[in-house]
Amino acid sequence: VLLRLPDGKTTVLPLTALAADDAEFARLAQASMQDAQALGPQTLQVQTGLEDGWIARLGTRATGKDSPWIFAGETIYLLRGKQSLEPGDILEAQTLFPAGQRTYLPLDSDATVIRAFALELEEAATAAFNVRQAAGADTTKLAPQVVEPLVQTVSIHGLALPLGKGYYLIERSLLKNATTLMLHENAKDFPLNVVKEDAALDLVLVSCPHEMEPVRLIPRQPAQIGQSVFAVSIPLTSTRKNLGPPTLTRGIVSKTGTGASFEHDAVIAPEAIGGYLLSERWEVLGVFFRSRSRVEKAPASPRSSSPEAQPEPALPQVLHSRFLEQILLVGEKGSQRRLPGVPAPRSGSLGDAPKPVIDLLRASTALVIATREEKRDPPARKPTAVSPAAAAGDGSAQFSLSSSGIRHNTKCRYFNAAKACQATDGHPCKLCGG
Repeated sequence: VLLRLPDGKTTVLPLTALAADDAEFARLAQASMQDAQALGPQTLQVQTGLEDGWIARLGTRATGKDSPWIFAGETIYLLRGKQSLEPGDILEAQTLFPAGQRTYLPLDSDATVIRAFALELEEAATAAFNVRQAAGADTTKLAPQVVEPLVQTVSIHGLALPLGKGYYLIERSLLKNATTLMLHENAKDFPLNVVKEDAALDLVLVSCPHEMEPVRLIPRQPAQIGQSVFAVSIPLTSTRKNLGPPTLTRGIVSKTGTGASFEHDAVIAPEAIGGYLLSERWEVLGVFFRSRSRVEKAPASPRSSSPEAQPEPALPQVLHSRFLEQILLVGEKGSQRRLPGVPAPRSGSLGDAPKPVIDLLRASTALVIATREEKRDPPARKPTAVSPAAAAGDGSAQFSLSSSGIRHNTKCRYFNAAKACQATDGHPCKLCGG
């Protein structure tokens, strides 16, 4: 074994020179590293969050290099390390270090033995070592149980529009039963404090220790029916950790009305979580919010929408940006005053060419992530059927014993004729009752 000493020097010792525990740890680390190299880089998607890790699925590309990923491969248990992940997150080309096995107990199906991995070698070796120490001579404990929680975490992603001096406008629905409310910018999270809610505009004014430069949000002329407009839709990246490149479409204003919103026929990207409507003079005529949520048992697509999302109207609606100033007013009508210290939205054009304007809007828009917890009832589990031969233990059926101490009969898809055992060895499989 090669040891790196505190002074930076290295020394080589025979494995027998180490204490038994240290020698076992070294063997596990070596085996994990070799298995990781044999497995090669893997791309996976987080499916379910557990107390100490995540359930994930390995992915494969459909056809070629640029084809989409399909996450229908092996289900694995990924140990919770330093990284912060959510259901739907995708990890590309990761080295996975084996960390033993786990018995996964989902709420809606039977227990399954799955492989455990970590993104760091030391973390994998430590986890495998701790399991072996806890199991001792009892091989049935080499795959400890991990249980899907009854409380699921729902993450909601939305847009935050900076006003300057650490103030932002966000969608009001983000506050519903929220346990956390964070602004995510430059790979950092900043807590948000609610300053004022406006039910009529469905907006919330929040403050944050992180400041961003705002853009001009107020047009010099309001939107007119038949006016040509551009819709800038802002989606999430595939990892759902950042805002993606905006898309630009063109249309016309179809209805202005007397309320705070108006209609247009420009196509809004279905994966967008919000965006802007611009005039031909590159002034912001309106803004729209389309927060998206991800729950523990959501479909595999990272772009699945909130189950609470309302059906889209026949024509998209946006909020008149000139109404944004209303949330900054306090007091009774006729004696209203502006909130002290909050900058007022500025008016004017954003530029004279599409690309610089789109880049400016993207740089001046932030991602806000809210989370809430929802409880669910576990489904009734089916009683496990035990074969008569297994119950009698008379040896009339053939059994095999897995490395985790589970016995299977010849009718089970996990039966291994090379690992024969008696009916009383290990504990029965929940699939075949062996």
